[in-house]
Amino acid sequence: MKKSLSVMLSTAMALAVFSNVAVGSAAAKSSTDFSDLAGLDATTKAKFDAMISAGIFDGVSDGVFGVNDRMNRAQFAKVAALVFGLKVDTTLRVSSFSDVSANDPANGYALPYIEALKAAHLTDGYGPGTYNPAGEVSKEQLAAFLLRGLNKDAEAKATAGLTSDSTVSSWAKGYAALALQLGLMGKEADGTFGGVSPAIRQLLVTSSYEAKQQYVPGVISAGEIPAEVLTAYALNGNTNARVKSVLQEKTVDGWRIGAVVKLDNTTGSTVRVPDYELRVQTTDGTVLTLQPSASNAKSINPQSDVTLSYMADVNVKTDINLSTLRFIDVDLTVYPKKETLLAEVPVQSMVWRGKDAVITGSTLLGDWGASFSAPGVTSALKYSATTLSKQFVGQTPTYLVQVKVVNTGSYAETVPDFTLSGKSDTQTYVGKRVEEGAITLNPGETKNIHFAVTTDANTTLNAFYVLAQESFLKQGATTPIQYYTGRIGFRLPTGDTTVTTGADYTYGSTMAFDSSDNFINPSLAVSLQELHVTDNTEAGNKTGLAKFKLVNRGDKPIPMPAFQAELAGKDGNAYTGTRQTVGTTDIAPGTAVVVSYGFNIPSTDTNDKYTLNIQSLLGSSAQGQPTYKSTIASYNVKVQGDDDRKSISLYPFTLNFKSWALSQLTSMGSTGFTYTYKLSLDLDLTRDPDVVLDPNFSKLKFELVDALGISLGSTSFPLTGVNHIVSGEQKLTFTNLNQDQVRNNITVKVYEAMTTPNGEVDRFITELK
Repeated sequence: MKKSLSVMLSTAMALAVFSNVAVGSAAAKSSTDFSDLAGLDATTKAKFDAMISAGIFDGVSDGVFGVNDRMNRAQFAKVAALVFGLKVDTTLRVSSFSDVSANDPANGYALPYIEALKAAHLTDGYGPGTYNPAGEVSKEQLAAFLLRGLNKDAEAKATAGLTSDSTVSSWAKGYAALALQLGLMGKEADGTFGGVSPAIRQLLVTSSYEAKQQYVPGVISAGEIPAEVLTAYALNGNTNARVKSVLQEKTVDGWRIGAVVKLDNTTGSTVRVPDYELRVQTTDGTVLTLQPSASNAKSINPQSDVTLSYMADVNVKTDINLSTLRFIDVDLTVYPKKETLLAEVPVQSMVWRGKDAVITGSTLLGDWGASFSAPGVTSALKYSATTLSKQFVGQTPTYLVQVKVVNTGSYAETVPDFTLSGKSDTQTYVGKRVEEGAITLNPGETKNIHFAVTTDANTTLNAFYVLAQESFLKQGATTPIQYYTGRIGFRLPTGDTTVTTGADYTYGSTMAFDSSDNFINPSLAVSLQELHVTDNTEAGNKTGLAKFKLVNRGDKPIPMPAFQAELAGKDGNAYTGTRQTVGTTDIAPGTAVVVSYGFNIPSTDTNDKYTLNIQSLLGSSAQGQPTYKSTIASYNVKVQGDDDRKSISLYPFTLNFKSWALSQLTSMGSTGFTYTYKLSLDLDLTRDPDVVLDPNFSKLKFELVDALGISLGSTSFPLTGVNHIVSGEQKLTFTNLNQDQVRNNITVKVYEAMTTPNGEVDRFITELK
């Protein structure tokens, strides 16, 4: 009876946790519907409300959330799948784990979600071939689950762990430390992490909420592409040779064959590079001698290595297949000359055929997001592709690939020189790293790098290949021959990654940016204060206006970041914002500034909610190079409604039109009558005193329109600076109007006018009749 009761309770809890998903017609719930959530503070309640409204959590019974109850591994599998947007095949009936069954009355519902976690490499199970679906989730296990979902597994392993905390298992030290750093969870009351203790539902809700806020779609880990190991071959008692790469590329006259070799000095003294000939043998027995590069080193420092390049052009039009690379010592002091084989290296599997190369090995071509190492380099730096976007430079399509770099070692390292190429069925497109300077990472540090791969129009890419750039200098030449070789690659992500989705945004809340991107200073708090979209009937479109507040919470001035803002509708159409003309260069400590962006939106767009993408700008347009955009934060934002005339928000101002009157003055001049209008205003104008206004802040624009909708003219008045509008009564004068007679029934349209490098952007505010 006890077992049956346990099954019934577990099943009831599972159904209750996810009832919002199953019953779409049920009324939306919030924390106020559960009696045991009444004592939570406002911040925690907001997190519960977000996760409840998203259908990820519900109560364990009517009116009871079970805030202190525990959750098992089956239930958490579904939570993780929903939080990280995993692809779930609900038709699955057979599990890869022996203890997970669709016929299990308590946990069978979780089978497809458990398999989704495994496919996304968020779990390898509990033991050999098992998942333990009924087992409890400990706090450290929860931290590991969430960090893997955020694609921070390598970063966690490289993080200095909580070595003195006995409540954390040895394998979880780095996960616990990184979970604390990212704010996913906190310490217990006694100052420990409490790693092995069962995680209660309150922690599951709050930590899953924080993970959902930081989650960037499309970056779930996809395993690891095995690092290439270069076998060492002894040439003599103090020097070993390793073959880094072999090229066989078509030319107009035949073939170009190249080889790059690393020589290691195993002694404590400087040695000279051994005299040898490097020859390549084909499968039919043909032997070709490769010439050394004129720039090859002549000596090797103690316990160091050098990289040497060799090449030969072969005037043979038929196909050849390289099999071995031979190091031959040639003694010319005797007759006939004596040749001694120093080392023979099989190379058939590593030959790179230039633009015709195709990676076919299942271990060499990984999935999107798979971790990999730079080719031919011994390094603790690990790389994984995280986001992909298709952008245009003029009419030319360019794929921008963001790659996360993690230093898993104990020493600082610089990212080596490699690039990505895009591979279609018929073409190879070699890309270029966008960041031009040296990029150095300290131990445990994570950064993003970007590669731009430009293709032909209507090209469909199948994969990206990781390429090393090599060079060879002919004897007597001054310009080296540049070429690329590769060994590994990764497929494109499944689904459309050009459309970014994010968490629902609360106006005024501080935005979380990609922690691997340093574009926004971490001491700068950025929040969206306003987003309005209004009809612009005269221009036949809609105008969007977004205002961001930037607060310097540090103790030093911070340069004004020139980030980009983009609005994407549910139909996938995206609209790039035009930034206001900004005179502010630095934000002083403890102060806030406001920067606005205008959007030109088609009149046919009916969205009332957009995905707001905050993007860093990559490249240097000042040097004539193309610039690219990389999304560093993404939120779903609901457009704010029209303001009441008595409370109009022009952040950081609030405007109230208390009364107004329009009068007309007619005067006789030398060329006829002239007409002047005066608008008498009585208004209240309040302002957030903590915000420092830019000299180019928006103006109030007043436009006179007659009964036929014809504009008679307009005039603008600043909200800051000389002759700015103030609270109280004031008179505004309109001159140089487009009229030659008295007009009646004149309406005053009021706009917020923002100056941008591309012209003025007007947001309609209200109409004074």
